[in-house]
Amino acid sequence: MAKKKSGRAGYWWAGLGWGVAAGVALGTLLLAPNLPGAGAGGGAASVQAQLDQATRAAEINAVQAEVSDDAVGQLIPGIVADTLAQRPVLVMSTADADAQDVDAVRWLLGAAAADDAGHIRLTEKFLDRDHADELKTLVTSTLPAGAQLSEDSLHPGTHAGEALGSALLLDPGTAEPTASSADRAVVLQSMREAGFIDYPDGTIRPAQVVVVITGANDGSGEGGFAAGALANFSMALDGRGNGVVLAGRVESAADRGTIGLVRANESGAANVSTVDSLEREFARGATVLAVSEQLAGEAGAYGAAAEANAAMPDPRG
Repeated sequence: MAKKKSGRAGYWWAGLGWGVAAGVALGTLLLAPNLPGAGAGGGAASVQAQLDQATRAAEINAVQAEVSDDAVGQLIPGIVADTLAQRPVLVMSTADADAQDVDAVRWLLGAAAADDAGHIRLTEKFLDRDHADELKTLVTSTLPAGAQLSEDSLHPGTHAGEALGSALLLDPGTAEPTASSADRAVVLQSMREAGFIDYPDGTIRPAQVVVVITGANDGSGEGGFAAGALANFSMALDGRGNGVVLAGRVESAADRGTIGLVRANESGAANVSTVDSLEREFARGATVLAVSEQLAGEAGAYGAAAEANAAMPDPRG
């Protein structure tokens, strides 16, 4: 069943733009001495005064943002407390995901009383163009019984998402595993032995929702294939269970970044909740609240990027 796209208004995060505005002003003033009319004398003194003022404003904004982040970090655990009781949630993280982001989200999932279904690390090889054919071949040969791969999209990220989703997610209707323990073990162990994923033995269980955590890849240059592969993977993974929350640093919300690509893909992204700015405490809390949203059959785009439709899901549901 397609999830309803959430479109709530933002909260108190308009101030995130202050630092950007100050930075733009600072950059303009740094160039000012080379602009016409900005020579020595009174003009130069005026420019220096404006530069000093902009520098002080930027410093104040930075300190205020840090203090605000700390304050939000103290409030978030209470907001998410017990919201995911007895709900199994699996975390996947990419090789470029910041360890502090991953740890913070997993800790908050614990504060929400979610059942820990484990943590799978997607290696660099998993999203590497040079190993795409190897991944597709492995996926095809280890697919759980009864599962099928898309014939419309042959991208390795899509097929990997369908395979892992079939192996790891609970059926949305029955809450029963969609794959047998033996089939799940074949998929996981084969991918780990091939160097595509990593996880500790005996820690992975079927889940209702998967949280995919990525880093700051904006999709430019060499990062373009990896960003696209992860976007396809996340959307395909979502199609096999209750849902997926994709979270990353603000750069990943760029047009070619993973979150940016998912948000731009209306056909495949309608069911995926996305959260940018994971380096901030509010976004870590938004990630956990978005899991509850997925379980309620809804989805949304959250964070500080322009394409987000709110800072975070409404804690009141």
